[in-house]
Amino acid sequence: MTPRMKIEVVTLFPAFFDSVMDQSITARGQAREFFEIKIIDLRDYTVGRHKTADDKPFGGGGGMVLKIDPLDRCLKDLGYGFPTGPKERIVLTSAAGRILTQSLAVEYSLLRRLTIICGHYLGVDERLLSLYEVDEIAIGDYVLTGGEPAAAVVLDAVTRLIPGVLGNFESALTDSHVETILGAPVYTRPEEYRGLRVPEELISGNHKEIERFRRFEALKKTYRNRPELLERLDLDDTERAYITSLKNNDNENK
Repeated sequence: MTPRMKIEVVTLFPAFFDSVMDQSITARGQAREFFEIKIIDLRDYTVGRHKTADDKPFGGGGGMVLKIDPLDRCLKDLGYGFPTGPKERIVLTSAAGRILTQSLAVEYSLLRRLTIICGHYLGVDERLLSLYEVDEIAIGDYVLTGGEPAAAVVLDAVTRLIPGVLGNFESALTDSHVETILGAPVYTRPEEYRGLRVPEELISGNHKEIERFRRFEALKKTYRNRPELLERLDLDDTERAYITSLKNNDNENK
């Protein structure tokens, strides 16, 4: 069986991904050949006995920059040129990139090939972006010491969406952010714990009522935690009235 998706991770620290590769979904997905992941040591594409992959930036200033030549040799060896193929993508983890979203993770999960370059230091020589089609991706508005944790996040977000990887794909379809809305609160047994009961709507057996309850609870959580996401939603009159009632209640309690 040929894996549905080929993933390569280019990094200066291959050992970082040892534990990532052994995790349940990643390990199971590879074992069942839904995808394969290859970890590539960028230092294998350097020259000289010191295997130098970085250098000081032109123009001065602090920090170090990942060199263009080992990156170029690596991508050429992987068969990349300009432009990339229709079902393949190169991703560079970078604090200067656009934020990884659920919709982008879905887009990547439909590829045949994804190559992730772990950014490092001050950044990557900008000429990489002229020689290759590269998506600069960040996982948040903050800076990490290296791009490996961000690459691990991209791996997890993408591979779990490949059909067959999750035991119950429905769980992926109800994830937070699938519809730019946070997920509704969830509960499991026991029905009562330390005086706290599971909402009656969820144990009523009325599927229409359950669906309505979850929708409104998701709207409430989104309003509380990520109100900017509501601007992207196409709400009906009842839902807009509900959000208004939440705002009014907050104003009264100030």
